[in-house]
Amino acid sequence: ILWATVAHRSLDLLRAADGPRLDVALSEAQHRSFQLAQSRGARFQMLESPVFFDATRHTLTALQRISAERLPFSQTLLACAPVPVVEPPKYLSASADADAWEMGGVFPSLPGRGTLHLLQPWPRSLSQGGQGGGQGGGQAWAGRKAAR
Repeated sequence: ILWATVAHRSLDLLRAADGPRLDVALSEAQHRSFQLAQSRGARFQMLESPVFFDATRHTLTALQRISAERLPFSQTLLACAPVPVVEPPKYLSASADADAWEMGGVFPSLPGRGTLHLLQPWPRSLSQGGQGGGQGGGQAWAGRKAAR
């Protein structure tokens, strides 16, 4: 994977008979790798991110320097392997109320005296009432816990 930014694009090059073309700018280290691959006949496919690239450039460059064996979550990030089922931490399942958080001050419409249980599905009153989005982080754990 090479990270580049569009340096120049013209309508004439984008409409070229042999396919669209544009000029890209690579870092000096990547430029050498690009030239070597190009001399061996490699073809490249460009993917464009909707995110402003320069904001994430340093993070992406740092990720390139990490070997795949040492990269955290490499099976998920690089190989797109399915995420294994993860059990909740022991401190959340140690007792019936270990996963309880008092959230009445934040969510006044929360049933049960404002208690939110992390290992249970997100309360419908919050997801439908516009006070919270979607499902809680414990939703996956709650499904796994119920299946036992």
